[in-house]
Amino acid sequence: LQVFHSKKIPFLGTCIGTFKMDVETVYSQPDHRFFQKWAVISDPTDTQAGVKGFVKCNISVSARGDTVGFLPTYSRNQDEDIERNLLLPKRVPAERPWARVCIKLYRAEGLPSMGAGIMGGISKIIGERKIFIDPYVQVSFCGQQGETSVETNTTEPEWNEQISFIEMFPPLSRKIKVQVLDDANVGDVAIATHYIDLQEISDPDRNGFNPTFGPAWVNLYGSPQNSALRDVHKDLNEGMGEGIFYRGRILMAIAVEIFSSPSQPREVIVEVEELHPLPENVLGRKDEFLLFAAFFEATMMDSSLSSKPVSFEVSIGNYGKSEEVVTKGWQKVEKGEVKEERQPLLDAGSGGELDAEILTPSLAALNKSVTKSQRPEPMEYDKSYSCLPMTHEKPCVYVWSYWEDHAWRLCISNRIVKLAERLEQGLDDVEKLLRRPKSKAEERLREVLEEFVAGCRQYSLSAERKTMAHPNNLDRCRTKFLMRNIILYAKQGLRVRRHLTRDNVKEKVKETRRILAKIRFMAKEPQCTLPDVLIWMISNN
Repeated sequence: LQVFHSKKIPFLGTCIGTFKMDVETVYSQPDHRFFQKWAVISDPTDTQAGVKGFVKCNISVSARGDTVGFLPTYSRNQDEDIERNLLLPKRVPAERPWARVCIKLYRAEGLPSMGAGIMGGISKIIGERKIFIDPYVQVSFCGQQGETSVETNTTEPEWNEQISFIEMFPPLSRKIKVQVLDDANVGDVAIATHYIDLQEISDPDRNGFNPTFGPAWVNLYGSPQNSALRDVHKDLNEGMGEGIFYRGRILMAIAVEIFSSPSQPREVIVEVEELHPLPENVLGRKDEFLLFAAFFEATMMDSSLSSKPVSFEVSIGNYGKSEEVVTKGWQKVEKGEVKEERQPLLDAGSGGELDAEILTPSLAALNKSVTKSQRPEPMEYDKSYSCLPMTHEKPCVYVWSYWEDHAWRLCISNRIVKLAERLEQGLDDVEKLLRRPKSKAEERLREVLEEFVAGCRQYSLSAERKTMAHPNNLDRCRTKFLMRNIILYAKQGLRVRRHLTRDNVKEKVKETRRILAKIRFMAKEPQCTLPDVLIWMISNN
């Protein structure tokens, strides 16, 4: 919202002040709206001027399929208490100090070369292996935008720059947009976009912590095509939808500095400053990881694929991609033939244990990431679909890759995910029992809550013993946050169980579902260093 001094020619009007809030904050409100609330107007060119006025307004956001709620009738009230009816989310104070939000951008690696367009075609003809990419980073936050310098002809740029934004704290925008672009002659092309949710890297409670992040690697995903020309998935590079292809990673950090009144800057500006490079191996040395996959069935395939050979590719990061294989030093080598090995499936008596013989990277200089091509056959019961003949032989693939070992972050996240999954499964059982007459829904809910509390206790005991290698500030803050909240939700579970009766089972299920939603949110790991494993089904290459 912007307020102007009225003029006969609108664009000549002087701006009195502004109010900023992102769409997601509005949509997260009850009924996805603010009704008859007062927006606080402040002047971004003079942060020490204080409040410039108030604007009363309604704001609503409706997605496709949402039912629009009934709006109450508006009644003008001269004696309305404005400060108790501000356009702010719950738990956001009326008086917010100014703060500096610093996004530190160190370097990137594994970015795609944009060699699939016209210039890429020319370079292939003349046999030149030039990298057509000049990367830089653009960061957007609360309507403000800043950019790093441009690094030329590289897929592993080093910026070592900090972009700083001045904004009131807590901000009314939840996400920081980090976009890597190629400074191309025909117009800048997005390589990949990543959003960082401030709610996932902070805790607004009294004993909580301000937004903090890294230094940590952020994995980037987007379109499989390396050119803006004829790329049907290029919106994925702009951050619209979930990326389907690994496009490198960026090393970054976030810090927030809250000002006291005398020290705050006079105006809202975006600053770009140089940073000292991080020490080598500050995140730990790269370790070897072996990704293994076995394919047991491939069924219900569209009949249009039956005339062409089909294979599967498994990749993690740039490792395992069929066009190139990346070895320990990120060196590209030509793809060679890997000798097929066969052995029977593990029998029931083996207990799932593999033989003592371990495959070493020296034996697997070339990853076997793609299964042998097979022609689909019609399915036995429904000829309109096809399947791959895997009755007697199950294709296996493996990929060696090299990453900093922060698997302990995933271990913590996985424990909380399992806790949430068991609770959700139990609540689903209770809701099924409630639909039957004379069922034992109350007893089942008691069991579910007992299991949940036991799981919380087990988590707290194991978390105390867990060691973290190369933790950063967010890791330390998040460990305390998770421990404190897991204990809190266990106490809430005990309270629900204590007050549970045969008559209030439905109400207590709803209450437990609210605990489940909080557990689900806690399970999200904002600093997941290991990239996603991507499985592609490839038809006729």
